Amino acid sequence: MLSLTALESFRRHLKVSDLNLQISEDWGSNNPQHRELIHQHRATLLEKTPDLNSSISHTHDLGIVALCSAPIGVDIEKTSRVHSDVVRRIASAEEMQQAPSPAALWCAKEASFKALRDFAQPSVVSAISIGNWTKIDSHTETFALLNFHNFSAPLAGHGLVFQLTNHTLGFFIFSA
Repeated sequence: MLSLTALESFRRHLKVSDLNLQISEDWGSNNPQHRELIHQHRATLLEKTPDLNSSISHTHDLGIVALCSAPIGVDIEKTSRVHSDVVRRIASAEEMQQAPSPAALWCAKEASFKALRDFAQPSVVSAISIGNWTKIDSHTETFALLNFHNFSAPLAGHGLVFQLTNHTLGFFIFSA
């Protein structure tokens, strides 16, 4: 599903060399056992490499596990399900205007929120401010967590959104 070239691009733009991603249809919420399966898989991976940080996400037909040495957050959404009306509840008008798409902004906020769990994670995702979008190619955009200092994060970190055919992936990593 994700090529080695895409993974290397993610690593370069997120400034982390040990990013590991695994995606499976078995982890999609259309499978009644998806939560158990994805959590078991993550636990197995972390048994082998307990020093890694991890994040998981799922949508109806896919799930993803992300691992790396830095604090990480990941989100996956079926692109067609994320509409402006929904995103408007968690985003400012300025964020909506600057974002490449509602799905990109949603995934960016969710991934950033998850990456903040080791810091002073806010109680609501709307407290997170996303901006400074940069188009890398037709499938990839980078973004910044603008108010990282509000959450006792030691540095700004790096965000990336990637568009698959029917899904949007968001990543945020607090790497140097």
